[in-house]
Amino acid sequence: MTDRPDLTTRLAATERIRLGCVLVALVLLVMASVAATAATAQSTESAASLPAEPAFVVDLETDGSAHVTLVTTFDLTTDSEREAFEALRANETAREQRTNRFAARMRAIANRAENDTGREMAIRNPDMTFSTENDTGIVGLSVTWDGLAAQEGDRLVLREPFASGFDIDRPFRIVGPDGYALGTATPTPTNQQQNSARWSATTQFEGFEAVFAPAVGGTATDADDGTSGAGAPGFGIGVAVVAVLAASALLVARRHQK
Repeated sequence: MTDRPDLTTRLAATERIRLGCVLVALVLLVMASVAATAATAQSTESAASLPAEPAFVVDLETDGSAHVTLVTTFDLTTDSEREAFEALRANETAREQRTNRFAARMRAIANRAENDTGREMAIRNPDMTFSTENDTGIVGLSVTWDGLAAQEGDRLVLREPFASGFDIDRPFRIVGPDGYALGTATPTPTNQQQNSARWSATTQFEGFEAVFAPAVGGTATDADDGTSGAGAPGFGIGVAVVAVLAASALLVARRHQK
């Protein structure tokens, strides 16, 4: 009779150990899933490869559409800017409002350019991305702009909306599709590579034109020269200044942190 309580105790202890092992295994599985998700999110953010400075960058596709990105940066060594960057990244409502506002302003500019050129244009896929590089927080507001460049034979020709009433207070960069080379550009770029061109903040853009054509051998692709930063664009009186509005929206968060 004295063995039965001992046996019962041992069985209960064994059951508790078994349940404990199952719980540990479940916790490890959950942690692995979370880690994988976080790694995927980090990869998504890094994929944008945004410059670590205020920027306005146009990446052309072979069909004349473009990925247009406005970049705002935060100094993460400053408490107020670091807190603003993190607050914006964590606030889904604020992100949605700023993304929609940016897309609306870009649609207004695209509508005017469509009227000027007679070429159908559309703005789609608005997005906001976050990434960090060293002590800089990088926020990218972007859209896909269908019909931005004209297709003339095998060439891509970009004029409007940049040829009329476009001014900028920071560099402006255009990148051609993979396998294309920059043929001619007016005004003369401040820096030029085979597949891209960069204009400084002081450039006068009246009569702007950039022409890309398939490169001999179809291998033209520039490495990042570290000068991809471009800045706040303006498209004349009567049309919203995209960078001012977008940057102001982001700066609201900064002021609330002070």
